[in-house]
Amino acid sequence: MTELAHRPKRSGWSAEEDKMLWETADEAQQQGLPLKAVFERIAQRTGRRPNSIRNYYYAQSREREGQDRKARFVPFQDGEVERLVETVLREKARGSSVRSCLKAMAGGDHSLMLRYQNKYRAVLKTRPELVRSIVEKLNGEGVACETPQVNRRARLSLGEACAHLGEGARRTGDAELVRACETLARHLLREGNELGEREDRERGDKVRYDLCRMALQDSQRAARDLAEAARPVLDCVKEQLALPAAQRAESGGQALDRLAGLVGPLEEAMTRAEV
Repeated sequence: MTELAHRPKRSGWSAEEDKMLWETADEAQQQGLPLKAVFERIAQRTGRRPNSIRNYYYAQSREREGQDRKARFVPFQDGEVERLVETVLREKARGSSVRSCLKAMAGGDHSLMLRYQNKYRAVLKTRPELVRSIVEKLNGEGVACETPQVNRRARLSLGEACAHLGEGARRTGDAELVRACETLARHLLREGNELGEREDRERGDKVRYDLCRMALQDSQRAARDLAEAARPVLDCVKEQLALPAAQRAESGGQALDRLAGLVGPLEEAMTRAEV
């Protein structure tokens, strides 16, 4: 895009200036840049004041909330999506770039080109089965076409995201924005560290809880085993004590034999309970 020569301040906006403003704003929104950087860039190219550009932009934005702006965001129909992907893949097979193809499809409308571009990328990521079917169709027609690869960004860590935030702010040259982003980054990092520490504590508490729960279960199991081993011994002793003295003397040998067979399991149960 060629820069406009500096000109005296005036209230009217030319068609070329208006187009430059909206194209620059659309590009900034796609890249996640602040509008303040857009206003400053347009000010350098036109000689207008940034505040004046900002006021004009927001005034025009309110007017564009009508039918023209609604039409820009009309959802794609399935047929349109298939034609979009098929057209791009055909042109790529002929050696054209995706951007040049989309630009031609949009007829020079930069906003429409961005809309096509966003939809094409979204389809590659979210509807791989549709893309494969179109590739197979084109190959069946003799068009040498490969399934396009999706370049997925690696997920940034919190520290990396904060670093990118600061770098983006510094590129704008706005000292106030830099300070605000650095303050936000410090806050996010502090909150992130506190969250990590809290999660570590919670994981440690869960581990300790699980260990205590398992130890309690082991103790309960050992107590049940001890009770089961002691019950026959107690029954044998009680039966002997319930007999008259004469009969106790006569059956004493048999009782001792029974107890001898019960002592081993009882000792094992007592050992497990003591561990």
